[in-house]
Amino acid sequence: MRALILPCLFACLSLGLPANAAQASEFQNVLVTDVSKDQISIRSNYSGETLLLFGAIDTQPYGEADGVVVVLRGPAQDITLRKKNKQFGIWVNGPAYRLGDLPSFYAVASSRPVAELLPSARRAELGIGADVLKANNLDANADAEREAIEAFLRLKQQANLFAAQSDAVEIIHGKLFRAEINLPAGMPVGAYTTEFFAFKDGTLIGYQIGELPVDIVGAGHILHEAAYNMSLLYGIFGVALAVFMGWAVAIIFRRS
Repeated sequence: MRALILPCLFACLSLGLPANAAQASEFQNVLVTDVSKDQISIRSNYSGETLLLFGAIDTQPYGEADGVVVVLRGPAQDITLRKKNKQFGIWVNGPAYRLGDLPSFYAVASSRPVAELLPSARRAELGIGADVLKANNLDANADAEREAIEAFLRLKQQANLFAAQSDAVEIIHGKLFRAEINLPAGMPVGAYTTEFFAFKDGTLIGYQIGELPVDIVGAGHILHEAAYNMSLLYGIFGVALAVFMGWAVAIIFRRS
């Protein structure tokens, strides 16, 4: 029985680490982390807010960390972009680029520029930085893929759904840290992922992952569920309501 319990215990301890970190036999996770809210509730008057992400670093195993990176990642969406072409003075739809599953929201905060902490190949392995995102299902050459990804990033940044902040993680006395990430009013709903990384001389020494639910509450929740899960009934109700309102306005003005 004891021989069975020990492997299970070690397997559970490894669940919170990236695969390459869990495989390191001498890896000691130096991070303890938390967020200011365990759920984001969106109501009809929601105008955005600031989320605080914080934690502590155990400096005993490796000394002070060189840098800390915090990532907030939204639920994945199957993205398809369509390029606009101008023909005879008119903008028409051109070829479609199916990019596959990409984050609907992505924010990175770091104590130093992430390019100074890690090379791009290593950042791609850990999923740090919007610039290392790649299309999953795009059947196109490298230039077309880069153009499609750049267009996707540009659209997300314009909507305040993608952000990167260097020097945004404050490390206090080498042991405590805090970061703030702005949540826009139009953020998608779903299960968000929080990730915390600590690095020393380019090596990952700490990692924590968590989940942050973002849900619509109140009357907006009912309308959201109806629009996405009962679209036919929602459409019929919308048309019926419009007809009724038009008839009511006509009756009111006829009497006056």
